[in-house]
Amino acid sequence: MRDTYLDTSKAVLIFLVVLGHFLERMVGWSDPVAHTVLGTIYFVHMPAFIFISGMLFKDKNWMKNILFFISLYIPFQILFPAFDAIWTGTFQINWNLFERPYWILWYLLGMMVWTALTHFLIKTKFAVWIALILALCIGLSPWNNYQYSIGRIFTFLSFFVIGAVYGKAIIQNIRSIRYAECFGLLILFGIVSFVYLSQINQFWLYGSLSYQQLKVSAFDGTLMRLGCMAISSLGIVTIFAVIKLFQSRFLKLGTNTLPVYLLHGFVVIFISKYWKLDSHILIEIIVCIGLSMMTCWILQQQFFDMLLRKMSLWLMKPIAKLGLK
Repeated sequence: MRDTYLDTSKAVLIFLVVLGHFLERMVGWSDPVAHTVLGTIYFVHMPAFIFISGMLFKDKNWMKNILFFISLYIPFQILFPAFDAIWTGTFQINWNLFERPYWILWYLLGMMVWTALTHFLIKTKFAVWIALILALCIGLSPWNNYQYSIGRIFTFLSFFVIGAVYGKAIIQNIRSIRYAECFGLLILFGIVSFVYLSQINQFWLYGSLSYQQLKVSAFDGTLMRLGCMAISSLGIVTIFAVIKLFQSRFLKLGTNTLPVYLLHGFVVIFISKYWKLDSHILIEIIVCIGLSMMTCWILQQQFFDMLLRKMSLWLMKPIAKLGLK
């Protein structure tokens, strides 16, 4: 039996993912109001989504799940650049194509690595501590953290591991708190205020660059990353507290987040190429909200989920014949 509370949470988070990408492509970070909205979204949506992904981690199926993500990552890593080439006119299939996941596809690569690492980490008593240390230490790396999305993958690893180890207990405690919604809204107000006053560099929220690339010392960078992770942790609490207000709505969207996540990029790219927003910032944000709602409503249809499942068969069908569980 599905957890409707979790499905509602996933629905809200996938909407924020789509909204964030529409805002980035069509509005950008330069306006203080847009920066505040985007910054708040990015502090919360991916850490919370990764936390839920950790909760849904099943160790007995870890290898099969990795292969499923590979089965989608490889074709979409070709499809997205090919789609973008309609406007850029440049597309070439070679090994370099796989050095850097295309835009939103870093999450699929992340799921492969998080699943593999968590399989081994949960066998220790220090899984969360190891993940946290890796998240802080990846910023010390001397190489380009964009390559293979290693920066993002290790920065967000701890959220996946915490979800896998403590996720269910954390959500139960949040749901049992009386007036949790009020506390959640207060925390949300605090995060919004912090982003508005600080106008924080968005690359801290992406988790994709090293401290050297962010032009800070190792000590300051470690503190900054730890601070960002602490704010994101509060954001996760906020999401699960405020979700109580929705009372099991948007369940269809919550059960079909994968097609929305993978396919909305094509919609965002297409619309942003032909529609340039040039009006009051609040109107631009409202337009992006409307576009996000429409995109989520269309892509939540079961047809798109079935399409992805069929796409994965090029790898999953041979694997099934081998009897891999």
